[in-house]
Amino acid sequence: METSRISTVLNNLTEYFSSAWTLLSDTTIFLTNNTKIFHHYENHLRELRHRLESNRNNHEVIHEVRKEVAEIRKSLRLQGYNLKLGSLDLKLEGFRNDDAIAQGFKRCVLFLLDDGNIQYITGMSNHIELDAALEARTAATGYHSISQKHYLWFKWRNRVLILSGAASESRDDFDNFRDYVEEYRSSLVRKLSTIC
Repeated sequence: METSRISTVLNNLTEYFSSAWTLLSDTTIFLTNNTKIFHHYENHLRELRHRLESNRNNHEVIHEVRKEVAEIRKSLRLQGYNLKLGSLDLKLEGFRNDDAIAQGFKRCVLFLLDDGNIQYITGMSNHIELDAALEARTAATGYHSISQKHYLWFKWRNRVLILSGAASESRDDFDNFRDYVEEYRSSLVRKLSTIC
Protein backbone atom coordinates (compact mmCIF):
# COMPACT_ATOMS: atom_id res chain seq x y z
CA MET A 1 0.00 0.00 0.00
CA GLU A 2 2.82 2.40 0.95
CA THR A 3 4.67 1.57 -2.29
CA SER A 4 1.51 2.35 -4.27
CA ARG A 5 1.12 5.72 -2.50
CA ILE A 6 4.77 6.63 -3.18
CA SER A 7 4.37 5.62 -6.84
CA THR A 8 1.28 7.86 -7.13
CA VAL A 9 3.10 10.83 -5.58
CA LEU A 10 6.07 10.34 -7.95
CA ASN A 11 3.72 10.12 -10.96
CA ASN A 12 1.98 13.33 -9.90
CA LEU A 13 5.30 15.16 -9.42
CA THR A 14 6.57 13.99 -12.80
CA GLU A 15 3.40 15.20 -14.48
CA TYR A 16 3.55 18.57 -12.72
CA PHE A 17 7.05 19.28 -13.96
CA SER A 18 6.55 17.89 -17.48
CA SER A 19 5.66 20.38 -20.14
CA ALA A 20 2.00 20.72 -20.98
CA TRP A 21 2.80 19.88 -24.61
CA THR A 22 4.55 16.64 -23.68
CA LEU A 23 1.77 15.55 -21.35
CA LEU A 24 -0.91 16.36 -23.89
CA SER A 25 0.93 14.54 -26.70
CA ASP A 26 1.72 11.47 -24.56
CA THR A 27 -1.89 11.29 -23.35
CA THR A 28 -3.27 11.58 -26.87
CA ILE A 29 -0.90 8.89 -28.16
CA PHE A 30 -1.75 6.62 -25.24
CA LEU A 31 -5.50 6.98 -25.77
CA THR A 32 -5.16 6.46 -29.52
CA ASN A 33 -2.87 3.42 -29.43
CA ASN A 34 -3.83 1.64 -26.21
CA THR A 35 -7.54 2.15 -25.60
CA LYS A 36 -10.89 2.06 -27.31
CA ILE A 37 -12.12 5.17 -25.47
CA PHE A 38 -10.22 7.86 -27.40
CA HIS A 39 -13.50 9.15 -28.88
CA HIS A 40 -14.66 10.09 -25.33
CA TYR A 41 -11.66 12.43 -24.98
CA GLU A 42 -11.04 13.50 -28.57
CA ASN A 43 -12.88 16.85 -28.51
CA HIS A 44 -11.49 17.83 -25.11
CA LEU A 45 -7.92 17.01 -26.18
CA ARG A 46 -8.38 18.97 -29.41
CA GLU A 47 -9.67 21.96 -27.42
CA LEU A 48 -6.70 21.76 -25.02
CA ARG A 49 -4.27 21.66 -27.95
CA HIS A 50 -5.97 24.71 -29.48
CA ARG A 51 -5.70 26.60 -26.16
CA LEU A 52 -1.99 25.82 -25.97
CA GLU A 53 -1.38 26.88 -29.56
CA SER A 54 -3.31 30.13 -29.08
CA ASN A 55 -1.62 31.00 -25.77
CA ARG A 56 1.99 29.93 -26.22
CA ASN A 57 3.34 32.61 -23.87
CA ASN A 58 0.50 32.70 -21.35
CA HIS A 59 1.85 30.79 -18.34
CA GLU A 60 -1.55 30.83 -16.61
CA VAL A 61 -3.25 29.09 -19.54
CA ILE A 62 -0.36 26.62 -19.86
CA HIS A 63 -0.68 25.82 -16.15
CA GLU A 64 -4.47 25.32 -16.50
CA VAL A 65 -4.05 23.02 -19.49
CA ARG A 66 -1.38 20.99 -17.72
CA LYS A 67 -3.70 20.65 -14.71
CA GLU A 68 -6.58 19.46 -16.92
CA VAL A 69 -4.38 16.90 -18.68
CA ALA A 70 -3.12 15.66 -15.31
CA GLU A 71 -6.76 15.18 -14.25
CA ILE A 72 -7.46 13.16 -17.41
CA ARG A 73 -4.43 11.00 -16.69
CA LYS A 74 -5.52 10.52 -13.06
CA SER A 75 -8.95 9.44 -14.28
CA LEU A 76 -7.38 6.95 -16.70
CA ARG A 77 -5.22 5.47 -13.93
CA LEU A 78 -8.36 5.09 -11.75
CA GLN A 79 -9.92 3.18 -14.67
CA GLY A 80 -6.97 0.78 -14.52
CA TYR A 81 -4.82 2.08 -17.37
CA ASN A 82 -1.03 2.12 -16.99
CA LEU A 83 0.04 5.30 -18.75
CA LYS A 84 3.73 4.50 -18.39
CA LEU A 85 3.21 1.89 -21.08
CA GLY A 86 1.75 4.45 -23.45
CA SER A 87 5.14 5.53 -24.67
CA LEU A 88 6.24 1.94 -25.33
CA ASP A 89 5.75 0.35 -28.72
CA LEU A 90 6.57 -2.84 -30.55
CA LYS A 91 7.94 -3.23 -34.06
CA LEU A 92 8.51 -6.36 -36.14
CA GLU A 93 11.61 -6.37 -38.33
CA GLY A 94 11.84 -9.45 -40.55
CA PHE A 95 14.35 -12.21 -39.85
CA ARG A 96 17.83 -12.22 -38.33
CA ASN A 97 20.54 -14.83 -37.94
CA ASP A 98 23.15 -15.37 -35.22
CA ASP A 99 25.06 -12.20 -36.12
CA ALA A 100 22.13 -10.36 -34.50
CA ILE A 101 24.03 -10.77 -31.21
CA ALA A 102 26.70 -8.39 -32.52
CA GLN A 103 23.91 -5.85 -33.16
CA GLY A 104 22.74 -6.06 -29.53
CA PHE A 105 19.87 -8.51 -30.04
CA LYS A 106 19.07 -11.32 -27.60
CA ARG A 107 17.21 -14.61 -28.05
CA CYS A 108 13.63 -15.12 -26.93
CA VAL A 109 11.16 -17.99 -27.20
CA LEU A 110 7.54 -16.99 -26.77
CA PHE A 111 4.49 -19.23 -26.31
CA LEU A 112 0.99 -17.94 -27.02
CA LEU A 113 -1.37 -19.99 -24.86
CA ASP A 114 -4.95 -20.88 -25.73
CA ASP A 115 -6.18 -19.08 -22.60
CA GLY A 116 -4.83 -15.76 -23.94
CA ASN A 117 -1.74 -15.67 -21.74
CA ILE A 118 1.82 -15.69 -22.95
CA GLN A 119 4.96 -17.33 -21.58
CA TYR A 120 8.45 -16.35 -22.65
CA ILE A 121 12.05 -17.05 -21.84
CA THR A 122 15.23 -15.25 -22.82
CA GLY A 123 18.85 -16.30 -22.55
CA MET A 124 22.17 -17.04 -24.18
CA SER A 125 21.28 -20.64 -25.15
CA ASN A 126 20.09 -21.34 -28.69
CA HIS A 127 16.38 -21.12 -29.46
CA ILE A 128 15.83 -24.90 -29.35
CA GLU A 129 17.35 -25.14 -25.85
CA LEU A 130 15.31 -22.15 -24.71
CA ASP A 131 12.18 -23.82 -26.12
CA ALA A 132 12.89 -26.98 -24.08
CA ALA A 133 13.43 -24.91 -20.92
CA LEU A 134 10.19 -22.98 -21.46
CA GLU A 135 8.29 -26.22 -22.17
CA ALA A 136 9.52 -27.61 -18.84
CA ARG A 137 8.67 -24.42 -16.95
CA THR A 138 5.21 -24.21 -18.53
CA ALA A 139 4.49 -27.89 -17.80
CA ALA A 140 5.59 -27.46 -14.17
CA THR A 141 2.83 -24.89 -13.60
CA GLY A 142 0.09 -27.25 -14.83
CA TYR A 143 -1.47 -28.04 -18.17
CA HIS A 144 -1.38 -25.21 -20.70
CA SER A 145 -2.40 -25.63 -24.30
CA ILE A 146 0.07 -23.78 -26.52
CA SER A 147 -1.49 -22.31 -29.65
CA GLN A 148 1.70 -20.80 -31.11
CA LYS A 149 5.45 -20.95 -30.47
CA HIS A 150 7.79 -18.26 -31.74
CA TYR A 151 11.58 -18.14 -31.91
CA LEU A 152 12.58 -14.49 -31.87
CA TRP A 153 15.39 -11.99 -31.56
CA PHE A 154 14.63 -8.90 -29.48
CA LYS A 155 16.19 -5.57 -28.61
CA TRP A 156 14.95 -2.32 -27.09
CA ARG A 157 15.58 0.70 -29.31
CA ASN A 158 14.71 3.68 -27.15
CA ARG A 159 11.19 2.74 -26.00
CA VAL A 160 10.41 0.48 -28.97
CA LEU A 161 10.74 -3.29 -28.60
CA ILE A 162 12.14 -4.66 -31.86
CA LEU A 163 11.22 -8.30 -32.56
CA SER A 164 12.63 -10.34 -35.45
CA GLY A 165 12.18 -13.96 -36.45
CA ALA A 166 15.08 -16.36 -35.91
CA ALA A 167 16.27 -19.13 -38.25
CA SER A 168 14.16 -21.60 -36.22
CA GLU A 169 11.00 -19.56 -36.95
CA SER A 170 9.19 -20.44 -40.17
CA ARG A 171 7.88 -17.66 -42.37
CA ASP A 172 4.31 -18.92 -41.89
CA ASP A 173 4.74 -18.88 -38.10
CA PHE A 174 6.13 -15.34 -38.26
CA ASP A 175 3.19 -14.26 -40.43
CA ASN A 176 0.85 -15.71 -37.78
CA PHE A 177 2.75 -13.78 -35.14
CA ARG A 178 2.45 -10.60 -37.21
CA ASP A 179 -1.35 -11.12 -37.30
CA TYR A 180 -1.37 -11.63 -33.53
CA VAL A 181 0.65 -8.44 -32.99
CA GLU A 182 -1.75 -6.44 -35.17
CA GLU A 183 -4.70 -7.58 -33.07
CA TYR A 184 -3.16 -7.60 -29.59
CA ARG A 185 -0.32 -5.06 -29.81
CA SER A 186 -1.08 -3.09 -26.62
CA SER A 187 -1.63 -6.25 -24.56
CA LEU A 188 1.61 -7.77 -25.86
CA VAL A 189 3.57 -4.57 -25.16
CA ARG A 190 2.23 -4.61 -21.61
CA LYS A 191 3.22 -8.25 -21.10
CA LEU A 192 6.69 -7.77 -22.62
CA SER A 193 7.43 -4.37 -21.07
CA THR A 194 9.94 -5.90 -18.64
CA ILE A 195 11.71 -8.20 -21.12
CA CYS A 196 15.47 -7.68 -21.03
